[in-house]
Amino acid sequence: MGLFNKNKNADEINSAENTELSQESTQESTEKTAASRRFSLVVEGVTSMLDGDGVIVSGELFGTVNKDDEVYIYIPGTETVTCHVVGIETKIDDRMTIADEASDAFTTLQLDINDTNLVKKYAVISNVLSEKLEVGKPILNPALEGIINGMAKFGKDNTFHGTVAYWLSHAHLITPVKMEKTEEENKAKVGFYMLKSNVRLAGVEEGKDSLVLPLFTDGLALSRWKGLSKDGEQIRTQILRFQDVIRLLKNGNAYAGIVVNPFNKVPATLPIPYLDTITSTPGYKRDFGEMTETESEGHVKEQQIKKDTKILLGAPKDTKEVREIKDLLAAYGEDSEDIKSINLMVKVEEEKKIVRYLILLEMDAEGDAAKAHMESIYQQLKPLANEIKAIEYAIKGRIPAIDKVAEEHKDQMLVYEA
Repeated sequence: MGLFNKNKNADEINSAENTELSQESTQESTEKTAASRRFSLVVEGVTSMLDGDGVIVSGELFGTVNKDDEVYIYIPGTETVTCHVVGIETKIDDRMTIADEASDAFTTLQLDINDTNLVKKYAVISNVLSEKLEVGKPILNPALEGIINGMAKFGKDNTFHGTVAYWLSHAHLITPVKMEKTEEENKAKVGFYMLKSNVRLAGVEEGKDSLVLPLFTDGLALSRWKGLSKDGEQIRTQILRFQDVIRLLKNGNAYAGIVVNPFNKVPATLPIPYLDTITSTPGYKRDFGEMTETESEGHVKEQQIKKDTKILLGAPKDTKEVREIKDLLAAYGEDSEDIKSINLMVKVEEEKKIVRYLILLEMDAEGDAAKAHMESIYQQLKPLANEIKAIEYAIKGRIPAIDKVAEEHKDQMLVYEA
């Protein structure tokens, strides 16, 4: 498995449009403070205390842990367990020593839980709590960030890769994007960036570069991309689910794979065949299903109203499903800088009695970039849409009748406005 070469030259960084990189610079002191108290440990061994008072876990520690820290245990498919560190033993000068603090070394932690079933091999222990995607909250993937640190050590273990696959496929990831103005007024083109792997990845022809899509588990990991900003320019980012990433990679042949957290101590470069293995597993198909070609094309098509078709537009009922959908749409708009507003409507074809959600998007994106937003929103809403399963889209400014209804019922339909 090739790792991204962090000691790259400037000419090794390219965007999908051959554009220059841009990112808002961050203060090094802020990053240093955050990083010093952030840690993860991939569990290698689990035992119980002889007196039954606690569970002991061991593994390679990344970051700094203190005695009495509150920590979280992440295991695929289970609820997060919260506990505390009541004892630390860490390797110092090649000897295991009892300490009140440990940093970047093989470490044993005593946790104040009494059931060894609450933690197992390849669980991730972290002091970062993963929370549901909501407006105003940062993107965090502590389990994925932590498990990646075991790539070099456990790369030959299929069980380990199964854990990587779970956390990667359930993640919301950040990627920087470049917004370029087009000749058409008030329109912009979105470009995704590329990094060059220092090894040739599977499927890449001899003599060609292995270009990968850079993805980040959180804002701190992204801030480590030094030199990405230019004169304090603000970085634009897009949130992608793993399913969005797969579609992006398959839409052309520019990428040979992805690299997650390329500027962390342990980055993970994953070629397309590796990602294909994930999407072909029974567990992945159970959690996310398989989208047919018809679905893939149909649910992202912009709404077209035929001349003889009678369409009714209205505000959705205030149900639990609608509230959850509105919350998710608001979070998506908040985290996507080219989204200007989102309206949620219900569309009814009077003759066929077909009811669909209609999402009216206002954004500085078009073509494939607009379609990517529709794909991403669809994948995130799909698990929530039960009372009404079909989802369609309209772009603000394209169909005056829809715009008029949205404006007249703004208090009921507007979900997000920049």
